Amino acid sequence: MAQMKVRKENGDLLFDTSLICYGLIKSGYMTYQQSWTRRTLRSAQLDPNDGASWTPSTVTESTNLADSLYGFTVNNSLSPIVFIVGTGCLVGSSRSGSSLTFFYTNADTNTKFYCFDLMQDNIPGSPYMKTWTDGGVITFNSLQPPLNVVAAVQAPGPGPTDVYGRLYSTYTGGYNVHRQSSGPSQNVTKVDSRVDIALSPGIEYAAYLPWSRSCGIADMYSGNAFPFTMYNGSEGAYGRVGGISFMFGATAGTTQTYSSTAGWMSSFFNLPTDRYPIALVIQTATLPFPYG
Repeated sequence: MAQMKVRKENGDLLFDTSLICYGLIKSGYMTYQQSWTRRTLRSAQLDPNDGASWTPSTVTESTNLADSLYGFTVNNSLSPIVFIVGTGCLVGSSRSGSSLTFFYTNADTNTKFYCFDLMQDNIPGSPYMKTWTDGGVITFNSLQPPLNVVAAVQAPGPGPTDVYGRLYSTYTGGYNVHRQSSGPSQNVTKVDSRVDIALSPGIEYAAYLPWSRSCGIADMYSGNAFPFTMYNGSEGAYGRVGGISFMFGATAGTTQTYSSTAGWMSSFFNLPTDRYPIALVIQTATLPFPYG
């Protein structure tokens, strides 16, 4: 098979027509999709390890314990990946026919997305350069803005623990943010644990986290009669002007319990530390927005 390879001055591979490239298929602001209701124990005496012990929160509409999900939909995708600017933790996706919808918790309508997929020969226009494998699979289409990863950043280790063995922050050098849930589920309060990683100032970045971890969150800001609301958290990574950030925030549809155990205003526990995810980073300045 004939092929063309292009390398940078330092020898790094920039382009290889034998490999399938990723190209932008859609960008824009996330929109509200749906809400996932949190689960509470039917009775304090029941076994929390038994799924049947939990029931969806069905309090009145104004106090329903639910988390709003934001996201977007793409069509006819093959193996898409998503880079985001602004907070968000990917919690799932749903496919219906040729449509695929991504769901993010801890996001809102200010969160921007850039969705890339394996390049396809389905975009009209000219002039162009296209390359295929011997089997007829397209590997490059100049009509699509290509994916260009500029950095890979590993999540920092955990912060210090309090006297009860829980973490003040999920990241060394991190900080916590207390906020109200956005969207239709306004009543649910949340605590995020975040850390900011500086890159080049004045440049907007977007981040993609290939895999993530979970943790437990002890939230004293919840406003309940109990000292602590305990729920589960999901990890995410997002870009911003001047760098990227890692975060943990409430998982949509999480179980929720209450504890009278003392502790800090908010703290975190059950955080895996045997490995750390690495966020891929892109610059957004040359990418069309909105697109697709």
